[in-house]
Order: sequence, then C-alpha cells, then structure tokens
Amino acid sequence: MASFEAVAGEYDTARPSYPDGVYDALGPLEGLLVLDVGAGTGIATRQLQARGATVVAVDAGPALLARAATRTPSLLAVVADGAVLPVRAGAADLICSAQAWHWLDPSTRAGEAHRVLREGGRWAGWWSHARADDEEWFQAHWTIVERACPGTRRGMRDIDWGADLAAPGLFEVGDRVAVPWRREISVDEWMTDQASHSYVAVLARADRDRLLGNLRQVLDRRFPDRTMTVRYETWVWIGTKT
Repeated sequence: MASFEAVAGEYDTARPSYPDGVYDALGPLEGLLVLDVGAGTGIATRQLQARGATVVAVDAGPALLARAATRTPSLLAVVADGAVLPVRAGAADLICSAQAWHWLDPSTRAGEAHRVLREGGRWAGWWSHARADDEEWFQAHWTIVERACPGTRRGMRDIDWGADLAAPGLFEVGDRVAVPWRREISVDEWMTDQASHSYVAVLARADRDRLLGNLRQVLDRRFPDRTMTVRYETWVWIGTKT
C-alpha cells in the first residue's frame, strides 16, 4: 500500500464513489457492524455509514486513513493489514473490500475474513472499471498504459474475484453482479485519477511524467471542451460464510 500513501491527495480528490446498485445488492445495512478492509480515504466507508452501518475502516496506510478522518466524522479506524485483522473472531456482520481485496495476501485473506465474521456473515468485494472499450481514445489510452507500466494489462479488469474467494471452500459465493453507470468528469479530474493508480505511482518521476503527458495528449484531442462522459461498470461479488 506504500504507493497509495504517496498519492493520498490525488486518490482522495479524484477517485469516484460507488453506484447505488452496489449497496442495493448488499441489502439493508442498518445496524450492521461492517469492516471496510482497504478503506483508503474512506470512499466506501462514508457510503456504508450513510446507509446506517457501523463501520470500522481498516487500511495499512496511515496517510490514507488520515485523509478519511478529515472527511468522516467520528471515524472508527485501524491501521492494519487486512489479511491479519486485529479483530476478535465472529465480531463482524459484513466485510467489504472496495478496490482492495487483490492487495491482500492470498494465502491468508479468505481465512481471516472467515474468522472475523459471525456465523452466516457476509463478505463483499467490488471493483469499478471504465468500460469504454469500443471508443478509439480509450483503446489508445490503455495501449499507452500497457507500454509504460510493466505487468499492467487491460484484461486484469476481468478477473473473477468470486471464484478466488470461493476456492478455499470457506464461502458460498453468489453470481457476479454488474452495475453499469456513467461518470461525468473533467479531463483534469480524469488525469488526477490516473495519477492515483498504483501502476502509475510506482514509476520513476520522469517515466510517470512522460506517461501522463502522453495520456493527456489523447484526451485533449478527443475532448477539446475538457469534459468527459465515460461508461463504467462496477462488478460485485458477495459470499456467505459457510
């Protein structure tokens, strides 16, 4: 998570919130004790709180949680590795992991989630990705990213994280829920968002500046009025502790 610590400001400024359909899939949250694992700057934390949940934000990055605290009154927060939770067994009704499950140790994350959930408790993980694949600017955008960021591929958006959670046999996982939505955003905000992604943040400064400059050229050509409407989908998986 160290790469996000370095871009906490960009992350807090430009990362989008999650569509209502995510929380519709979770059902009523009033009164539930929810662990928001990989909470970052508290985007999902605030949305969960607004729906009546008692939320504990868990993240390995103190700078990220400090950002969350400035925007989230009476935040309950713990600086911790989400795969080694300082939480007693059976304490939580729900564990949520928004854009974060893939950062946790795969050898322990499912077992740890199972441990801290009550009987019949649920795990929910979701990821939002732009899905403008039929647009030329978007393909050019991804080609630039793939060339500049070793190991990063657009196909990584399509990983079946439900199968990943189900594999150890600790959760019964339902079908993926896909929530389509549109994001209205300025070119400047989009560029700030791009700078907050880990595969950009870890680059050497000169490489990062070159990448962002190349991306900006694509956007300036496609969006001369500096406003964008981009199609997104948020994919949600929900598992019940067995």
